[in-house]
Amino acid sequence: MPEPPLQKVLTDLFHDFEGDEIGGRHAIKGFSFQVWLAVLEALRAHRKPDDYAVVLEWQQDIALLNSSTAPTTVRFVQLKKNESTLKWTLPSLLVVGNAEDDDAAVDTQDDAVVTPATGKGKTSKKPKKPKPSILAKLYVHRRRFAGLTKAGLVFASDAPFEVPKAAGGTSMVSGIPLNTLPVPARNNIEKKIRAQLDVPAGETIDLDDFELLVTDCPVVDPHKFVAGECAEMQLATGLELSGKATLLAVLVIASYVNLRAASTRHAKNFNELLQRAVTRAEVTGYLAAANDQAVPTSDHVQSVIDRLNAEIAPPAVVRQMRREMARACVQISDRTTATPMIASRLKDVYTTKGEYPGVARLTDMFETWYRDLEKRSPPDFGLFRREYLYCLMAMIYEDANPTKHLPPVPADPQPENAK
Repeated sequence: MPEPPLQKVLTDLFHDFEGDEIGGRHAIKGFSFQVWLAVLEALRAHRKPDDYAVVLEWQQDIALLNSSTAPTTVRFVQLKKNESTLKWTLPSLLVVGNAEDDDAAVDTQDDAVVTPATGKGKTSKKPKKPKPSILAKLYVHRRRFAGLTKAGLVFASDAPFEVPKAAGGTSMVSGIPLNTLPVPARNNIEKKIRAQLDVPAGETIDLDDFELLVTDCPVVDPHKFVAGECAEMQLATGLELSGKATLLAVLVIASYVNLRAASTRHAKNFNELLQRAVTRAEVTGYLAAANDQAVPTSDHVQSVIDRLNAEIAPPAVVRQMRREMARACVQISDRTTATPMIASRLKDVYTTKGEYPGVARLTDMFETWYRDLEKRSPPDFGLFRREYLYCLMAMIYEDANPTKHLPPVPADPQPENAK
């Protein structure tokens, strides 16, 4: 199924956001905790000028690549909430699952040793084996990409980790690299991973750049935390979005991460990963589009009024436009009034005339535009003041969001003498 265009995603989210008094709750409910963490990774990468790509594989593992065209490094983050014990222990991270619970997302051992550059491997089915443990399943990513680079691995959760201390006993930590654990603990991890993945004796189990981490993204209302991260990213990069645009932007990024996470198989190489990625260039486009979508309609009209004033338009026209602006901005989206239809007719005139390319001054354009509409003698034309229609023209000229959702212009009835 083809991916919907950006404008449709924006429009759907904008309608939900505008129509929900608690701020887009319907849209937010559709995204998992994993999706929000992927968006968080993208925004943190966006702080730096370097290229990147973020992938959410099968709604489960997040991959952060250092390029959207020719990646050389990849970092995998597996996110899992702990809803029972409120902590993780090494045994719980190394326990195997039941064979009957196996699913398509878990690579077989054949998948794990596929050469990334070709993506070719055995296709024969083997009898079901116990499902690999959390850490073993994450280690599969390192083996998949061993031919190109060592993949960084992170197991992230909302719960802390209970790990053994070298002097004896245990401690609770919010993050720890596995290669810093006591030697007996490391040996046990290596032994379990080797057995669960059938790693040959001659292949080293590498625990470098493999860590356990408590994520700072909250389980409850993660979108609010991610929106805050987006705001911090703006401070770091000089980007300026309105509050509404900031939340809309993270919703758009989440939408595309979610859309591209539909595959039920892990990618075998970087090219397959990139096909599912959200890239730096795309995130930049999403941020810009969200900002354009969330600009208040009154700001568009005010900018046109300021320009007309600078062109020495009649003071009475400028003054009356300021009086009509608030009412026009409200009624443009009210289908119970005649405003949306007259705005649609104005837009039709504007499009038919090719947006008046030969008229240099905005004052002259609006006067000509008004006269062209008057010549069509549309119904209800006499209900509106000229300056009210000028406010609608300003919205159309600035491509304000409400003008993208106008009703269609009905076909004019054929005059009797033309039959």
